[in-house]
Amino acid sequence: MYRRKHLLIGACRADAPSYPLAKRIAAALQRELPESRARVARARDRFRLASLIATGQLPAVLFSRADAAALRDGAPPFESLGPTPLAALFRFGAHRLVCRPDFSARHAWLIARALSAAAEFAGAGLPAGDPLPAHRGVREFAAGAPAPPADPEPPPEPPGAHAHP
Repeated sequence: MYRRKHLLIGACRADAPSYPLAKRIAAALQRELPESRARVARARDRFRLASLIATGQLPAVLFSRADAAALRDGAPPFESLGPTPLAALFRFGAHRLVCRPDFSARHAWLIARALSAAAEFAGAGLPAGDPLPAHRGVREFAAGAPAPPADPEPPPEPPGAHAHP
């Protein structure tokens, strides 16, 4: 339930700059888009972080451009995960905030708007012209389109759905 109520942004210990940058991103989102309830989740290494987004356990992660491309292509060190479709939400120098293409277009649009408005990220920007494709919601924001409609609420889980025998 925590993951549904909070936008968790993954970072990893092995990529030293990613954690402080992810904390700055979360703080900007908390200020510009409070309903995101953005928080940082820190994985022990790059492979664990890649596994969490590849399996849909984290909605967004902060990767170096090289790691994002390697995961997208299923290249070392992520070859055991296979190619993983990714979309960029925002670029921060050598790092990219990425998600899966099935991430909500509305949420991607709102994140792009919020990070574009954050003064501390004036040198960062939307991922136009990046080898990693921009998410559909980001492209719509960049084109000046209105926010996509909200996604339908998922049906409630039946009682005991996660009970262990």
